[in-house]
Amino acid sequence: MKAGWERSTPLIVPSLETIRQLSIPILNDRELTDITPLNGGLSNSNLKITTDSGERFVLRIYSKDNTSIEMERNILNMLEDRIHVPKVLYSDSSCAKLQYPFLVLSWMEGVRFSDFMQNGQKQEIVSLAGEVGETLAKIHQIHFPDGGFFDASLNIDETVKLDRSSFLEFIEGSLVAGHGCKHLGKKTCEEILTFAREHASVLDWLGEQDCLVHSDFNPLNILVDTREKGYTISAVLDWEYAFSGSPLFDIGNMLRYESVEDSDFIPPFISAYQKKGGILPKKWLQQAKLLDLIALCELTNKEVCGKAKLKDIKRLILKMTVDWEKYEAVQASYV
Repeated sequence: MKAGWERSTPLIVPSLETIRQLSIPILNDRELTDITPLNGGLSNSNLKITTDSGERFVLRIYSKDNTSIEMERNILNMLEDRIHVPKVLYSDSSCAKLQYPFLVLSWMEGVRFSDFMQNGQKQEIVSLAGEVGETLAKIHQIHFPDGGFFDASLNIDETVKLDRSSFLEFIEGSLVAGHGCKHLGKKTCEEILTFAREHASVLDWLGEQDCLVHSDFNPLNILVDTREKGYTISAVLDWEYAFSGSPLFDIGNMLRYESVEDSDFIPPFISAYQKKGGILPKKWLQQAKLLDLIALCELTNKEVCGKAKLKDIKRLILKMTVDWEKYEAVQASYV
């Protein structure tokens, strides 16, 4: 799952002395003893700060051209009483104390769900899959006046409505007008474009497109608390790409690496999502896969695209085209 993917921006790790000089109120009366980069996250830098009393915090540093800090701070504050997310303890977007904007977040206990899925027992994974579905349904119960991208205050700054036409505009924008073809190669790009044009009409009946979308909702951004029996989801992380749109974006992302033929995860995940109020259109899985195709193509639309990332993206897109007909039987089981 994103194994070996290269970072899109360099990792930022200030010295302990630099952090001490930031005069962060929550840390002022504490002696900082250690700073350790955290795994996960390919854009911003997440660092564990430890004090002499053993307290831990997360210092989340944004790349200098990243304007999502205020938006993410507001989303975390909005979600604090709805689902498990880190609490914002301090925020500074001025770049006056540090040359990058940053948040200080509460420490959330847990291991990444991606690691747990590799090493956990089937029964435990099935149980957690249901909780993930319930959590996602709660996220999607939050609605906005329209679909689109947020400004810093969570107003809709740019309206977006997806149908076959706008879907193809996004795909062609990444592969034809953008850098995608340079990285994927002309033959692969033509195959993707042919597939997209052939199936774009599936998106004409997408359903609601105005709910909160995490946009990177996958096992890497979900923590599982394993300290006691009855494992539970302890946090949903990394909201920097959130927007208002179709809930199927998150379902497509969550199922990106799942095999539809023998998945232990999909049945409890989707069943719990529906029981908690999540609504699925008739062709929900095929629609979710097409929305994830937008995301995968956008990942190639960069001046530089790492080899490991590119290889994985090509494999995922090929698997989608091969498995397309199989999705019909799966989606029919839940509507």
